[in-house]
Amino acid sequence: MKNLHLFSIKNKLHFDKYLNLQKNTFSYKCFFVLKNKIIFLNNEKFYLESNNLEIFVIKKSSTYILAKEKNTLIVGFSITLNKLKTICNNMNFSLISFRDSIRIASKNITPYISALYSLNNWKENNKYCSKCGKKNIFLNLDNSLTCINPHCNSKIFPRIDPTVIILIQYKDKILLARNKDWKENLYSCIAGFCEPNESLEQTVYRETFEEVGLRLKEANYLFSQFWPFSNNLMVGFKAIAEGYKIKINKFEIEDAIWVSKNQLLDLKKKKNIILPRKYAIAYSLIDYWLNS
Repeated sequence: MKNLHLFSIKNKLHFDKYLNLQKNTFSYKCFFVLKNKIIFLNNEKFYLESNNLEIFVIKKSSTYILAKEKNTLIVGFSITLNKLKTICNNMNFSLISFRDSIRIASKNITPYISALYSLNNWKENNKYCSKCGKKNIFLNLDNSLTCINPHCNSKIFPRIDPTVIILIQYKDKILLARNKDWKENLYSCIAGFCEPNESLEQTVYRETFEEVGLRLKEANYLFSQFWPFSNNLMVGFKAIAEGYKIKINKFEIEDAIWVSKNQLLDLKKKKNIILPRKYAIAYSLIDYWLNS
């Protein structure tokens, strides 16, 4: 993929389903989350390195297997404040929101922070079985939940919602839009959830027509991004519009404008337009167009 966004990594992560955590055959990078806050240590890094997980004395039900890089296992822990103070001992630590953490984290560890945040949220929001109401238990070797009721035994995995985000182009311009709830002057690409029994391509055509009244000549996949704030798989498309005349659906968006590259750069310089943050796929789509 030519344009790697922030949550992308060059090498596929290899998961070891049958890994025995008690064997000291790995070194470990350990990340920590406390009530949706990411732990930042000594104002310099987000993880501790260790050769033995047992020293942390943390339950397996609070342990997340995030990834494996060669002989290093990437592990996440959900912990209490008292446990955090014990583990950190003489180290300083800060509790940082997930959104702030990915602004300062390096690209090579952002996927791990994202995975830890998402898995912990998902587990905390699914403590009970949706079928029978009994408790779920967390199986950390495959990051799944299983109902304790032997007559139910329902098993669930983290939910990911497919969502399209579209770089719409007509001649030398792209379409940018804004939601009324966004901060002033923030513009981004059109986006929307896939509906049941709908393909990604159908969603692109439908969302474009619903929000700005445009019909498309074509739509082609560019790249994707997992969006951990709402568990979306954001699938980025480049689409070519049949015309430029737009009809804004005020129930969906507040405004939409066509901009050329020079216009966008000038508006951005004057701060009449604010683009999405660099960790968002919308920024990558716009940047892809600016540099093409």
